[in-house]
Amino acid sequence: MTGPDLFDTLLRLHGAETLGREYVFVRLARMNIAGHIDYSEISRVLGEIGRRSDWFGAWMEASDRHSALAEAANQRQSWASAGDGYLRASLCAHWASLYATGSDKAAAHLRSIDLYQAGGEWFDPPSKRVEIPFDGDVIPGYIRRLPQDSPQPLVVMLGGADTNKEELHHWGTEFARRGLAVLAVDGPGQGELASRYGRLRMRFSEFHKSVSAVLTWGQDHLPNIDPAKIGVFGNSLGGYLAIDSALRDSRIAAVISNGGFCDAASKHQWPDGVFKAFASCLGIEDANEIRANLDAELDLSKVEGIHDPIALVIHGGREDLADEGESRRAAQLVDGTLLVVEDGWHTCTNRDHVIAPLMADWMKLALNKGIRQGFTEVHVRDERGYRALFDATAT
Repeated sequence: MTGPDLFDTLLRLHGAETLGREYVFVRLARMNIAGHIDYSEISRVLGEIGRRSDWFGAWMEASDRHSALAEAANQRQSWASAGDGYLRASLCAHWASLYATGSDKAAAHLRSIDLYQAGGEWFDPPSKRVEIPFDGDVIPGYIRRLPQDSPQPLVVMLGGADTNKEELHHWGTEFARRGLAVLAVDGPGQGELASRYGRLRMRFSEFHKSVSAVLTWGQDHLPNIDPAKIGVFGNSLGGYLAIDSALRDSRIAAVISNGGFCDAASKHQWPDGVFKAFASCLGIEDANEIRANLDAELDLSKVEGIHDPIALVIHGGREDLADEGESRRAAQLVDGTLLVVEDGWHTCTNRDHVIAPLMADWMKLALNKGIRQGFTEVHVRDERGYRALFDATAT
């Protein structure tokens, strides 16, 4: 049984919250950390979902509630509360879009963007929208940075398939708190550029050109950026795209791939939903055609790289899209570090309190030439893994 029938059956048997704890369809930890939504609120929303058709309405109603709080706080000039409310409202609309179809999907996604921008000046640090010219269109993004007199490192952030730059807010905050300027973008086929909008489509072998355009724009338009300290972070498919770009553009000094790919060797085991996410990026609906595209273009070993950046590849031991061997191949190919979080899910959101500070501290250290190059493999089970990683890799 596949598709909606399986989804609805599991919801009836177990409930959305139980599936979220087990990381089936509903990714509860991802909602919690990305949207700064507390567990009790997630439980309330998921408790209203008994079938796939309930999903959109439950999350959009939650978005409306958080938006009402934000607007009331804004009127009272309670800026911190307004910013938090708009962020939660934005991410609730984003979650609504995940299992929505047709015009509902686009409506939820566009509402997510509007709400995020409404709260941007009240975020800590604030978020400013930018539009970077590229290939007859624009790459939309947000720049976030703390005030700083000395030149700042820059980290470009890339999301995965069927996601958006707004979902990168949490990890962007972690980088920014450590003095790194953050530029989160929707590349071709992502977020505002998803294929349903008829704009730029993703092509794996060409995506690096958009990242290079973002770097050039950043160097030309962002004051006080240190051109020798540029990093790229990628999440899920974005992890593959980050490494691909870092191999090709010598300006990228350090790269993190969190739950990324090397060659999609496990694609024959992927559930239908993953191919639907790739369809959103590629503008290709047929799953067999998507597989053929992956075979032809998604393979880091075929990338004609010009240099090896300092690299960190993060793999969750309970990962459902790539096995440990694929992540190891990616790390070996870039002569970087493989970090295996033994009980981690895809992108390790269930271990966020470990990997969020770890990733941000690693990037800062790497951009300051404090990480050794060379393949290293580190396995971690709990919070002690933070020290284990840096003991193994710091200069």
